[in-house]
Amino acid sequence: MDTTAKTDIFEDARPQLMGLAYRLLGSVSDAQDAVQDTYIKWISYTGAEIETPPAWLSRVCTNCCLDRLKSAHSKRVDYVGQWIPDQIQTEYEASTEERLEVASSLTTAFLLLLERLTPKERAAYLLHDIFGKPFDEIATVLELQPANCRKLAARARGFVAKNNVRYVPEEDRQNELLLAFRLALETGDTTDLGQMLRADSDLRADSGGRVVAVRDVLEGKQTVCTFVSSVLSRAWASMQVTSGTLNGMRGLLVQDDDVVHAAITFSYDQSGNVRHIYIMRNPQKLALMAHTKGVATRSGALRLN
Repeated sequence: MDTTAKTDIFEDARPQLMGLAYRLLGSVSDAQDAVQDTYIKWISYTGAEIETPPAWLSRVCTNCCLDRLKSAHSKRVDYVGQWIPDQIQTEYEASTEERLEVASSLTTAFLLLLERLTPKERAAYLLHDIFGKPFDEIATVLELQPANCRKLAARARGFVAKNNVRYVPEEDRQNELLLAFRLALETGDTTDLGQMLRADSDLRADSGGRVVAVRDVLEGKQTVCTFVSSVLSRAWASMQVTSGTLNGMRGLLVQDDDVVHAAITFSYDQSGNVRHIYIMRNPQKLALMAHTKGVATRSGALRLN
C-alpha cells in the first residue's frame, strides 16, 4: 500500500482516534500527540498486510495513550491545585435527540471520573461502551483474554453508574442555570443560583498555579454561594460573561475583550440540580480552548477544527 492510500485511511480514522485519545487522556495536546504517534507508526509500518486497518490503528492509538497515562499520573500528583480536563468548544454532528447521549461521554464530570479508574479499566470501558468495539478486539488491544476485558468494562461501568456522572439535563434546564449564575455574578445575589444547587454541591478551579484561583475544593451550597457573591462577582465585575457549549454541555466564558479568563462548566444530578461547578482558570488551557472547536458525533468521534 502506498503512502497516499495509507494517509487516506488514516484521515478517515482520525476523528475516531481523537475521540478515543481525548477521553483517555483528558488533554487535547496529549491526544493530538498520541494520534500523531499513531500516524507515524502506521505510515512507517512494513510488516504483513493488515486486514482491518481501523482496528490496528485503534490498538496502536490506545497503547500510545496508555503509555502517556503513566507519565501523566505522576505529573498530576504534583499538580498545583485542582486538575480539570481540557475544555473543548463543542458542536454536534448529531440530531437533537442524540445530543444528550453524545454529551454524556464528554462532560467534565465524566472525564474526571475516568481518572479514578485504572488505565485498562478506562480503555476497556471506552472501547466497548462508547465506541462499540467487540471484546475480542479489545482483548487484542489490551493483550488480555476477552473474559478479562469484560470484567474490566463491567467494573468501570458499575463505577460510572454508581457515581451517576453521565446524566445530562435538557438544554432548557442548563440555560436556566447559566442565567442564575450570570445573575449572581452581575448582582451578587445568589438566591436563584442557590435554589439550583444541592446541599452538598462543590466548586473547584484549575489554575495550574499560574494565576490566582481557589486551590481547595469548596464544599456545601452556602460556601459556594458565598464565594460566588463575595469573590467572583467582584473579581469579574468588569468582564463580559457569555454562554457557549463546552464538552457537550452549556457553560460560561468570562472574558475581557478577546482574552478568556475563565470557563465554567457544571454537572447535574437526575433532578437537574447542580452537583459540581468546574472553573478553568489555567491560562495555557484557556488559550488552547479558545482556538479549539470539536465536532462530536454519535459514534464517539471528535473532529477538531
